[in-house]
Amino acid sequence: MVPATAPVAQVLVYDEPATTHTERAYRALLEDIVTLRLEPGEVLADDALRRRLGLGRTPIREALQRLASQRLVVIIPRKGVVVSDVNITDLSEIYEVRVPLEGVAARLAAERHGSRELPADVYAYLDAVDQASDFLALLALDYRLHRAVHVLALNSYLRSTLDWYLALASRLVIAVSRRLPRPPAEELAATMNDFREQFAAISRGDGAAAEDLACRHARFSEQFVRRAV
Repeated sequence: MVPATAPVAQVLVYDEPATTHTERAYRALLEDIVTLRLEPGEVLADDALRRRLGLGRTPIREALQRLASQRLVVIIPRKGVVVSDVNITDLSEIYEVRVPLEGVAARLAAERHGSRELPADVYAYLDAVDQASDFLALLALDYRLHRAVHVLALNSYLRSTLDWYLALASRLVIAVSRRLPRPPAEELAATMNDFREQFAAISRGDGAAAEDLACRHARFSEQFVRRAV
């Protein structure tokens, strides 16, 4: 298990508003779990969650069931709900699925979005990379840029699957980065240039190049975790 200590900055960003109370509960809990505001092993009491989220029992229960299906919480009958551990042993299984799927998303984005102007938020995120020097701020931008590619792929099943794997991977990266005296912000900033090339490939409809760049970038966080531990 990877140890966790103090909370970290927000990483998850949903550009679109939640349309239901269940979705709102899910997104709030997902963000707190991935950013380690809710620590591994922490018990999620029903009354405390209702106060924390300002929502009723039903949407919270439905959100917890979804998180349990994603292995982010464990529901123990007659005992309660516990935040899942962060296990380095999960790394290989996560990335042997995540890396090729990130490539598929980038290729589909190029095939389906090529020759059209990219969304304005993509340019804003890329510009923000040049201004960011903090590891967690860069990781937040990395998260948003990944999700932008997933949206452009125009496949809702692929998008939801990759959002899940992105959450699992980001949680591992955050947990491991907190063990380091100085997280490698410069290294992360350098690898963010992959996104510039990737979105350029998407814009010109070059699916093969976009796929290769997406896979290369996805492997960075796996390699970072392996080196750190």
